[in-house]
Amino acid sequence: MKQHLRPFFWFLGFFLLKNVSFAQLNNKVFEDSLSIHSNDAQKLYLQLQNLNFVKNNEYFNDIIPGQTFFGYQLKPRLVYFPAKNVRVDVGMYVLRDFGKEQFTQVAPVFSVKFQKKNTSLTLGTLQGNLGHRLIEPMYDFDRVLTNRLENGLQFLHKGRRWYMDLWVDWQRAIDRGAPFQEEIFGGLHSQLSIIKKTSLEVKIPLQFTILHQGGQEAFIAKPILNTMNLATGLQIHFNFHTKAFLKSIKLDNYVLGSQAAEVTIGQPDFDNGRAFYGNLTFVTKWGDLMASLWLGDRFNSAQGGGLYRSTGVSDKTFTERNRDLLFIRYLRDISISKDVKFTIRAEPSYNFNSQKIEASIGLYVHFNPGFFLKKVQLTSNE
Repeated sequence: MKQHLRPFFWFLGFFLLKNVSFAQLNNKVFEDSLSIHSNDAQKLYLQLQNLNFVKNNEYFNDIIPGQTFFGYQLKPRLVYFPAKNVRVDVGMYVLRDFGKEQFTQVAPVFSVKFQKKNTSLTLGTLQGNLGHRLIEPMYDFDRVLTNRLENGLQFLHKGRRWYMDLWVDWQRAIDRGAPFQEEIFGGLHSQLSIIKKTSLEVKIPLQFTILHQGGQEAFIAKPILNTMNLATGLQIHFNFHTKAFLKSIKLDNYVLGSQAAEVTIGQPDFDNGRAFYGNLTFVTKWGDLMASLWLGDRFNSAQGGGLYRSTGVSDKTFTERNRDLLFIRYLRDISISKDVKFTIRAEPSYNFNSQKIEASIGLYVHFNPGFFLKKVQLTSNE
């Protein structure tokens, strides 16, 4: 984009921030909520979470290379409710990428979730990933295909007026003398409802993430690095009749900031960035049509979408200070039955600087059945 137009769009973004909504890609079908219902106390279930996927990223730039994801995920688990407010999950997660002889990932799944009214605490495997409901510049959608599991601690509150998700995902631990650094990813997503009506919703969101790479136990000549991102805006949803062709209109703006703090023997070296992210979404009975404008200035995110970065994902020596992109997205979830859903996504984008058109196309099949096994009453050892 021509440099003399950038100030205009930044001004427009800050002006509209006071008047329009905050929205994001609808990824609800990819979430794993770990729900608790009081009438499930002392019941044992078998649940199966299956995702079959093919996603082709036709990218032709030096920031992020093109890539095709093709495979399936399988997560069978036993779910037991020892009390009306406690849930225990035990199972296995399997990721298979087609074209490889071995499974890409096989890992155990275990979590304990305590819930009191609208507040819950989860230890173990989190209801994370896209379940954090972060915008794509803050959290890459492709991680649900490559790094779906998160393990750590999560505090979640879902009230009528206030929503908060606070979590720590311990991604890599180290022992003394390890030749690599530990990695801990955490964040906060908070949202306050100002107006909550059937036809109109107004919310104030706040999103923050931090990736810590370091550790006193590491034996490696690399500095400690803390990569932080912040996003805020104003969310307004105009909702129409659920049976109408046009169900809602969402206008959204985000103002984002990024900071990488490299801690060395001397003073920290800070690399600051900023961005504007504006969206217009029409939610219809045939799917969502969304137009997005991204204006990035030295913006970087450790686990955000690669297209939004100013530094190369694989080649970190390559930089593009200003990333000016226009996205046109079509998203549709098709419900076949209670347990089977299809998701179709087409996301072409235009780079104003290189004047190139790139695209991402994906097809996903979700199969998530649950089976009641029996009622199990625990006995006390006392």
